[in-house]
Amino acid sequence: MRDGIQLWRPRADPWIRSSIPLVTFVTLGLPAGAIGVAWPYVRASFDAPLAGLGLMLVSFTLAYFLGSAVSGPLTSRLGTSRLLLGGCALSTVAWLGLALAPQWWLVPLVSFLAGAGSGLIDASVNAHISLNRGVRYMGWLHASWAVGAALGPPIVVLSLAGTSSWRAAFAAMGVAFLAVGLLIAVRRRDWVGEVVVPTGPALAEAPGTTSYGRAMLLLAGLFLVAAGLEATAGDWSYTQLTVGRAVSTGIASWGATLFWAGLAAGRVALGVVGNQLQPVRLLDAGIGVSALATLAFWLAPPLVSALIALPLLGVALSVIFPLLLSLTPSRVGAGLTAHAVGYGLAAGTIGGGGVPAGVGLALQSVGLSTFGPLLTIQAMVLALLHAISRRGSRRSARPGLGRPAS
Repeated sequence: MRDGIQLWRPRADPWIRSSIPLVTFVTLGLPAGAIGVAWPYVRASFDAPLAGLGLMLVSFTLAYFLGSAVSGPLTSRLGTSRLLLGGCALSTVAWLGLALAPQWWLVPLVSFLAGAGSGLIDASVNAHISLNRGVRYMGWLHASWAVGAALGPPIVVLSLAGTSSWRAAFAAMGVAFLAVGLLIAVRRRDWVGEVVVPTGPALAEAPGTTSYGRAMLLLAGLFLVAAGLEATAGDWSYTQLTVGRAVSTGIASWGATLFWAGLAAGRVALGVVGNQLQPVRLLDAGIGVSALATLAFWLAPPLVSALIALPLLGVALSVIFPLLLSLTPSRVGAGLTAHAVGYGLAAGTIGGGGVPAGVGLALQSVGLSTFGPLLTIQAMVLALLHAISRRGSRRSARPGLGRPAS
């Protein structure tokens, strides 16, 4: 029996080690899909303003940005496992605190704690995986986050059906983060690994200072608008469908679930067959379909908007963020990639919180009918930035252009 156990462990241990980051990101994605569906009921419980969701998102995003920014220095001092435990602890307290909050003023406070915890977890896991895993595993990691986001709306619906309240859903998320923290504590050795040295052909030399500055601004703009479009659709579509267009809660919940499921399915497909397609062409398709899907969501009948346009938008958006990251080295050069990715993700964090917050203010001031046009405008801006970026990439690829003077 002892020999049998020794033979079994080598087979099980890699599987467990590979599963923990994926489970962590599923848990990390749960609140993203749940907040938009739960918001009308949260708002009613506290008699909060419609734009209160924007306040929650700003608080969450600010803390998320700060958590991500300090994760590098903290990792060198504390190690990845301790930083993850801290992030899980903050997230557990935050979501349990939201579930138990008696007054509205506590909601932005616990949202700040949740953002800090999520920022620490997101940055730490991504850094660890980028150093110790390959590109395909990174794709599966972000697909796992989308799976969690897709599970968020059904959890809220089950909570409402079973308890007539949204609070049980967020209590369950707090327990989920606690369970992940305990799992990480038990498997702390899994978060210590050797850095994988990248192999492959050398990338082209970096562009000159002017070209780099222009490319960086375009990349930051692309990350900001793409993240803002994704978050706006996820956070506000349910409210717009139910309150603004009189769609039933069941249909709207399905639409929200299918949006996040489309986001997950697209990233899974990218991880499986992405290497068989040209990344630039795939990015062209994703941004183009995003523009068409937002236009359809605005102009189509409510059922088509909820069950066809919204899921299609999820699929189209799913490939944009990973492909922007993959194409960064070819746009700014190998030596500047780390800086560009850092600035791009920072811009994405601002867009993911700031843009939905701004949309919330517009919806409260002008009306929910403006949601479709605002969503479409974001997609059009994204397409415009992409077209400018593509043109700049072609110019810098020509001999003698975009290279530093000797």
